[in-house]
Amino acid sequence: MYKILALSVAAAMTSSFVNAEVTISGSVRTAFEYISPDQVGVKAGATGVKSGTNQFNIADQGSRIRVAGKDKLDFGGELVWVLENRFYVGDPYAKASSAVWGSRDTYVGYKGDFGFARFGKMDNAYKNIYKNMSPTLDGNINDSSSYMGSSQMLRRLGNRDASVIYYETPNFSGFNAHGSYTIGEKTDKFDASTYQIGGSWSDKMFNIGAVYSMSMDQSSDYKSSKITLKGTSDGSSVSGFMVGANAKYMDFGLGLTYENVTRDDGKKARDQDSYAIAASYKFDKFNFLATYVTVNDVDTLADSGGEQISFGATYNLSKKSRIYATYTMLDNDKNASFVTESGFSVNNGQSADILSVGVRTDF
Repeated sequence: MYKILALSVAAAMTSSFVNAEVTISGSVRTAFEYISPDQVGVKAGATGVKSGTNQFNIADQGSRIRVAGKDKLDFGGELVWVLENRFYVGDPYAKASSAVWGSRDTYVGYKGDFGFARFGKMDNAYKNIYKNMSPTLDGNINDSSSYMGSSQMLRRLGNRDASVIYYETPNFSGFNAHGSYTIGEKTDKFDASTYQIGGSWSDKMFNIGAVYSMSMDQSSDYKSSKITLKGTSDGSSVSGFMVGANAKYMDFGLGLTYENVTRDDGKKARDQDSYAIAASYKFDKFNFLATYVTVNDVDTLADSGGEQISFGATYNLSKKSRIYATYTMLDNDKNASFVTESGFSVNNGQSADILSVGVRTDF
């Protein structure tokens, strides 16, 4: 009786999934992470973790599960929806509390001959266009070595925003353009919204691209290495642009990127530049990646830059599973506190060596 009922429910669910063209996918990524910071004894690191000393953790490296569907419409095109959630296999930095249902890209949209329009919570255009602009740099192996994000050294205005309207053009002989508008806080004194626009071109060997971001009526403390946008009525803005290029030849890859971020408090605009280079090589089941990122000082704030060097390798166990190892050296100037995406935080001027060995399997 119970078997018949269970089979009936499974059959009904399978039938619904087929009719609605629903797919479930995701990735499990976790690693053993060893961190050796300098300035031992100085308070740093995440809440609940002993700070300023060498430490060994099991740290998740970006695990997620994705449910997506599409429905062919009578008048043409498809209605598309996505629900993606973050989860943690190892959580030394107490991030799991933010992994609510729909914590990653969650949106609904329409895809047709004219392109792909969507709205909801998702990565903005500044973040997405970079995947096409410089795939060698974008393909960092794990969070322990990741240099991209608002607290990191590169792609600093690329976020996942809560209220985004997004449009992506079709591909025209290798060219593709993206635009996004993030609806921000609105009051009778300010409209703290953000827009980004960018484009890229690629063929079998080369990628090039550029993207621009403008956050109006918003400010971010130039003394902080992290870009934190806050609505304001004093005419402030935070803007940035990136240009990048990539070359692939046989089993080699090379990526270059330049980024400029400007914090304007309504009285003075302060620039900060970032430069990055990455080289990759594929041999049989091995993939190797070396990256270097450097950030110049913020205008008027000496010793506010830093640099990061990372080396990594992966070995494919199958088409969907791999093991990996990375070494990262993060070096902050005395007025900088850049981090990697892993989650270990530092004080101004504090640096760290990070060794990570892990496994990833996709489904």
